[in-house]
Amino acid sequence: MNRLILSTTRFSAPRLSAQIGLEVRLVHGRNWTLVVLVLAVLTLTSQLSTHGSQAATSNSSVSGRPLLIREGPIGPTSAASGGPYWFQQGGISDSTTNYSVGAKATIRTVYDNVNNDAHSYWVGSFLTNGAFVQVGYLNTLTTSNQFYCCAWFYESFPSGNDNSPPIIGPPGSAGPIGSWHTYSMNYNASFGVWSFYMDNLYLGSTPSAGQTYYIGSGSGIANTGTHSVAALSEVAQTYDTNDIIGPAEFANFQYETTINSWKMVPIGKAHIGYGDTPPSNVPPNPYSVAEISGLPNDFLTGSNIANPGSDQCGNQAANGADLWATTLTCIGGNSESFSFVTVDGSSITPTWISLNDSGGRQIYYTDNQNYNGLSVPNPSGQWTVDYVSWHGVNVATSQIVNMSMPRQVFLSEVFSITLAVVGYIYSLPVNNATVILYLPDSTNQTVITNSNGEGVFTLLPPSSYSIHIKVPYGIASNQVQTLTGPGSVVAKVFSLPELITIIVPPIFIAVLASILIVRKEQKRQALIRAQTPTQPMIGPSYCMSCGQPLSPGHNFCTSCGTPVRMIVP
Repeated sequence: MNRLILSTTRFSAPRLSAQIGLEVRLVHGRNWTLVVLVLAVLTLTSQLSTHGSQAATSNSSVSGRPLLIREGPIGPTSAASGGPYWFQQGGISDSTTNYSVGAKATIRTVYDNVNNDAHSYWVGSFLTNGAFVQVGYLNTLTTSNQFYCCAWFYESFPSGNDNSPPIIGPPGSAGPIGSWHTYSMNYNASFGVWSFYMDNLYLGSTPSAGQTYYIGSGSGIANTGTHSVAALSEVAQTYDTNDIIGPAEFANFQYETTINSWKMVPIGKAHIGYGDTPPSNVPPNPYSVAEISGLPNDFLTGSNIANPGSDQCGNQAANGADLWATTLTCIGGNSESFSFVTVDGSSITPTWISLNDSGGRQIYYTDNQNYNGLSVPNPSGQWTVDYVSWHGVNVATSQIVNMSMPRQVFLSEVFSITLAVVGYIYSLPVNNATVILYLPDSTNQTVITNSNGEGVFTLLPPSSYSIHIKVPYGIASNQVQTLTGPGSVVAKVFSLPELITIIVPPIFIAVLASILIVRKEQKRQALIRAQTPTQPMIGPSYCMSCGQPLSPGHNFCTSCGTPVRMIVP
């Protein structure tokens, strides 16, 4: 009985060839071909599986440096035609915050799919001498054209010079997606610089005297002078109006006119403009800002907001109008609580929602209040839930708000799907495959397939999804699936049966060819040995004429004189 022993050692390609050759030379019996094939298949599938895993890891990391796309100072409300453009939108204070020595805001981190530009969310202001300082976070691209998501940044511009590059933190330093972080800046009189912070963690300061982009010293930079502080989102250095930015939520916008004496900005005005771009013919800024209804000093800014935006009562707030103020109140209204469910009855809490009044108003709410006890103004017509943001996708079903019901449940276009992972050739289920589904806001869900090759993903909005599948003893796969509703989806991969089908025949043919060559060579060697001539045997010789025995070396017969002719018996 032959015993088959398989080693689990992985071989490189040259070592694998040497191993196969060794097996061909040394293994005898009927199982030697099986040994070669099994070793080859296991080694190659192991290598392929490892390679796929490493590729996925490298794809998820960021290579290259972030592009140093500057974020503009607060600019005019029109810009030059032809671009590039710096679209800015958000809240700016009135004269209350003049002569501030500090400013800060708390901002929720969002993911943006940038397009050869940068998206940023920041708090900033001009200083007395015309210099500009700002701090916040941004999303951009790298020098290798990869996404660089959610990093803190700060920037300062000397008066009359807006070309200084931003200082950018590591990728993810302002994450994770959906988290809140407070960005602040204040004047440091001891060193004559402005310092920048995220969550009270020191990030850096403006350049000192003698350094590049020095913004000045003394009373020229000690406060904001006659300038107000601002909290804005920005699409920087873009050539069109096609970007989707945020929207991100800003809250607790504050200032200080005395160090360590923070106050809430009492009046916020809508600012929709352009970052430091000369006035001329310009495409309208498509982005907007809207105050959260019933929550002064809490606003959304970016895309998917009605333009012009709205104040905390739902009234339109064009450029320069109040977003919130201590005297801004909403007349009438009910206290309402909203809940949101998926198509299969599960509960979700959207990031933000908007209600549209057929009479022309638009109001906004976020998950800060968990949608309980909302102050909903009486509509002039009727309120319709027209936007429900779930992972950056609108999943609203345009349901009507019943103002006579204190609690109401709204259906959303959120669903679950079953993903089946099967082989390309035989459609056999792949067990224990790791499947990562990337959602539109870059968050993800991970499942391990069961014995039927299936995994269930829940709470999904309709969108296009990137899927990474790590296959045991197979090839890792990256796929894109468009999911629009509940149901089942099949993903085909190269698993072990497919690899055996693909790899074994070429190996078998190669081994068979080697066997035929070896056997042919063996036959040739045997034929050569059979045809090799032998040495003649030397025996006694006799005269052909008289039969007289002849002595060796005689040339003629000594008896009859006949010339010698050798006779070999």
